[in-house]
Amino acid sequence: MKQNTKDWLQYGSALAMLASAIIIAVINFLLEHLIHSSVLVYVSEALAFVAAVFGIATYTNHKIRQLGDRLRDELSDEFSHDKQ
Repeated sequence: MKQNTKDWLQYGSALAMLASAIIIAVINFLLEHLIHSSVLVYVSEALAFVAAVFGIATYTNHKIRQLGDRLRDELSDEFSHDKQ
């Protein structure tokens, strides 16, 4: 599986989960004029999932980019010392 496909599956499932939580909350409110505690639990779990998907992806991409930059700097310093 390509990295791009994996990312689209993660983001798609997170957005679908968020949309389902919003839809269920709105339907529950329109039918009962209040939001039941079980619906609130589902919404909170959906928000935690969405935050985890987007947060972990952003964090790992940032750390990998930092590691790559650090390695590039160390290698360029080492090669510049070898040429002198």
